[in-house]
Amino acid sequence: MNIAVGRRDLLQKFDCLICNQLEAGVFFSDDYSEKTPEEMEYILAERLKVANVPAMVVTMGGEGAVYAVANGEKGFCPAQKIQVKDTTGAGDAFCAGVSAGLTYGKTLGQAVEIGTRLAASVITSPENVCPRFLPEEFGIQA
Repeated sequence: MNIAVGRRDLLQKFDCLICNQLEAGVFFSDDYSEKTPEEMEYILAERLKVANVPAMVVTMGGEGAVYAVANGEKGFCPAQKIQVKDTTGAGDAFCAGVSAGLTYGKTLGQAVEIGTRLAASVITSPENVCPRFLPEEFGIQA
């Protein structure tokens, strides 16, 4: 996040920045720790305009994730209600799912849903292994 804060000009070249709620607070020099998903969705949409960042996703742990695009699109994807064994790897799996969705032409909202499902699959296993999925299971036509 130090690079993101120090080199905002680079972020304007990214398609999408993914971070957690604490990192979003660092990035925007604010404290979002007590914000609800509804509040974060609105805040994120407004702050993106000022920061001139194309799109951003903020994960909120067990609450889910909010996202916004500079064109005004915004939304919230709740976390799946599952039995958590170990959260190790959840963020990596989420990022991989969002990236895969965007790579295959999904909207940001659809990509966040894919990331949420993939993260949920990892944290239900004590081995922290991502199960193998077929692209079709996520609505991706390879």
